[in-house]
Amino acid sequence: MSTYRQYQQARDTAWRALLRVEEKRLPVDVEKLAGAVGMEVLPYPDEGENPRLWHLANQVPGVCVSLRVRGKWHIFVRDAAMDGPHRRFAVAHELGHLLLGHESSALAPGVRRFLSDENEGDLIDDPQDLQDYAADIFAVRLLAPACLLHELRVDSPPAIAALCGLPPRAAALRAERMELLNSRDAFYVNPLERKVRDAFGPYVVSVLLPAPQAQAKSYSLLLPARKASPAQNREEKKEKAPRGWSGRRRVLLGKAVGALALAGALLLFFLLGRQE
Repeated sequence: MSTYRQYQQARDTAWRALLRVEEKRLPVDVEKLAGAVGMEVLPYPDEGENPRLWHLANQVPGVCVSLRVRGKWHIFVRDAAMDGPHRRFAVAHELGHLLLGHESSALAPGVRRFLSDENEGDLIDDPQDLQDYAADIFAVRLLAPACLLHELRVDSPPAIAALCGLPPRAAALRAERMELLNSRDAFYVNPLERKVRDAFGPYVVSVLLPAPQAQAKSYSLLLPARKASPAQNREEKKEKAPRGWSGRRRVLLGKAVGALALAGALLLFFLLGRQE
């Protein structure tokens, strides 16, 4: 598979994963998402409690490793070595390996691992394997969806890092990509991206508008307004006009009363003029 095809697959898989997120907001709760798709996030194995698992986990380089034990995938994270953003990215990277269907190899009887380089909780500087490249692409697009950054007008590395909980190199790469996408206005071509935007719409509204207004307005109001068609204008006029015979009768009666009043006023003026 070509590099670009790997990119497309990772991007589309990230959009599909975002549609499965329970709480549609940023930062994405990646550990809850991992649990929903069958990957349990756990602390690193303890040597005293489970020496065999500890030994196996230490055979895989990195501060976050995925092992399939007895048919279920587990993500083991060295808590002491990972702050919030790095931990989030590390878990998202491992989740990418799973959702992208990447190859795994046997580490021991009943235990498998993904074929990947070290996972240090940020972009791999020069990934030697296309699968690691794709897992990084997936992680960036899962944690910092371009369509939401576009709607929220967030495009600088510090702002992206703060909003999405990204580590430094990943935030810098996302800002670079956002500059290109904004210059091309390359958004919402893919229907999956439009679905993500709409699914996260209430969250976008809550960020852009004060709380009372956000409750009263729908996400559609943030989209460009369309002018009413002539047919719609005619319908609105019909809605405003009195309906049925009773309505028309009231209109005619009002006009008749007005005409009689005017005629009476003119007659009185004429009589008074003759008396003078």
